[in-house]
Amino acid sequence: MVSASSLLLPSSMRDFASCIGDGAVRVACASPSSTLTSGGGSGSGSGAASTLAVTASYRATPLNSNASSPPLLFRLTWAHSPVGPTLSFAPSAAAPSVLLRRRRGTRSFTLADGGGDADDAEAGSEPPMLALFWDLTAARYDPGASPEPLYGYFVVAVAGAEVVLAVGDLAAEFVKTKFEGQISKARCLAVSRRERVVVADPAAMHTARVRFSEGGPEHEVSVGCATSSGGGEELWVSVDGKRAVQAQRLRWNFRGNQTVFVDGAPVDVMWDLHGWWFRDTPGCAVVMLRARSALESRLWLEEEGAAPGFSLVVQAFKAPP
Repeated sequence: MVSASSLLLPSSMRDFASCIGDGAVRVACASPSSTLTSGGGSGSGSGAASTLAVTASYRATPLNSNASSPPLLFRLTWAHSPVGPTLSFAPSAAAPSVLLRRRRGTRSFTLADGGGDADDAEAGSEPPMLALFWDLTAARYDPGASPEPLYGYFVVAVAGAEVVLAVGDLAAEFVKTKFEGQISKARCLAVSRRERVVVADPAAMHTARVRFSEGGPEHEVSVGCATSSGGGEELWVSVDGKRAVQAQRLRWNFRGNQTVFVDGAPVDVMWDLHGWWFRDTPGCAVVMLRARSALESRLWLEEEGAAPGFSLVVQAFKAPP
């Protein structure tokens, strides 16, 4: 079983999360305000960070699976390249991502042994299969911001006569047309989102839109750094325009955590800025927000089934890695 943390965090952040004492958690309250107008994966304007890549992970539970069957785990990675935005797909948590070189197409994968490509399956074997369909020919992007499309696209995966992944505003129409509505849909949830950004301006801000719970409202989460009145640096995290976390004296307080409440549920905020201050290029800072059940007594649980909450991870680099 692959732990949830391995899906969400670089190893340094996993080590950091595992060593934080439960007693270090402080509680603040962040209540939603009116929806803000900026909409991409990152903010716009001179104070915005430049998004290198966005990796979204999904967990699907097929309707025809038995109770002992593990859920299906997929990853979509949107990235910038010299020829424009690209899309990569991984059919399991352990499988490497495969670059989808065409803007529209289909591809088959196996779901056995980590989800390798169907072309690599052993002769005579019949591993479970997954069919992937995608169309980015009409995709529209926010210029200069996230490589993830705003609209005009779909990515759909089908396994065992069930739709197990449907992403994009055109996904529902594609499924209706392709399968004439005669196909069941598995329960599929977004479980994590990792955004890799380059921060050229020390005072830059990065903004992401996420839902911390299934069916919950969309929130705008902003992460930024500024110079405090005393001349030192401070890190802040805002939810829907309201300051939820503010950490000061970062050269001493470069690792920490705090718990805020969003939609009445706890969201753990953890930051690790050690690499930003004390390492050479690329100099990475990591901030994570992870929703958890009120019944969880620990800040971070390794087992995937014990840590089902959605996570947002922002990795900021001084220069492209």
